[in-house]
Amino acid sequence: VVSTQSTGSSGINAEYGKQWYQRRVRGEAMSLRRALIKIVADEIQTAGGFSAKTMSHLKIIEAVPGEVKFKMMVEKSDGNVYGTMHGGLGASLVDLCSSVAILSKCERWGISTDIQISYLKAAPVGHQITITGRCDKGGRTLAFSSCLIHNQEGELLVRGHHTKYMGTPPIKIATSHHQLD
Repeated sequence: VVSTQSTGSSGINAEYGKQWYQRRVRGEAMSLRRALIKIVADEIQTAGGFSAKTMSHLKIIEAVPGEVKFKMMVEKSDGNVYGTMHGGLGASLVDLCSSVAILSKCERWGISTDIQISYLKAAPVGHQITITGRCDKGGRTLAFSSCLIHNQEGELLVRGHHTKYMGTPPIKIATSHHQLD
């Protein structure tokens, strides 16, 4: 903490200390939220099923409450007969990544009621893509989210919108077997 007596400008130094403290606390909260998202990602993989395969390809690169950014390499097994990312994978990414964004803000998983997807450009096998899920609004009953998938050049490939019913209980997470980065 900076001494306010030596400069005579206690308002400036006190405000600086307050801002430093708020940034520190906010940073720790963001780190905890990112850790929660990592735990949820691990839980999805541990549970198996359809989402586990998709989640196993994803790496979290940014996470704040209401927005999560992932990256992944489009592999041959993710492709279609044209050598580009299969549309079904694009739909799964919109579902999964926007759901994780909703979870990061609302702390509930929800149940999908509507997904809309627009395919704008193909992602060739062997190329890296970035997926950004965003919770646009989370309420008591419904949550609205969006998801954008870009190629490594920053071009928009897929745009999705996702609505979820939020009348589900909070998810239970077993934290004992998770390794955090």
